[in-house]
Amino acid sequence: MSATPLSRPALPEGWFYPDDDTARDLHAELQRELPPGHLLAGQPVETFAWREGATDDALFRHTEESDRFTVIHLSWLGRTEINSRHPTVEFDGTFAGFLADEERRYGLTPPDGV
Repeated sequence: MSATPLSRPALPEGWFYPDDDTARDLHAELQRELPPGHLLAGQPVETFAWREGATDDALFRHTEESDRFTVIHLSWLGRTEINSRHPTVEFDGTFAGFLADEERRYGLTPPDGV
């Protein structure tokens, strides 16, 4: 069962909504890399956003939990990672939590007035 689509809220500076090809490529690489036991193994997710200039950082939305998001640092190995700690989970929680984490770590906030 798929969750109701989430509107496209403002993203922190440097994060962008992907076009269809980019979303597909990021999701495909995630699926190639996921080993058994990883947080996202077997979890239905969709590519939500990516960090420009660092296409190894992607924000995935859990399709069965509309306000759960996971930032993954992809390795671009093109194959399954060696253990369940990789690809690295940088964040897992709500969208508001993602925004707060980006601000805490990098000082990045969504644009004013959005």
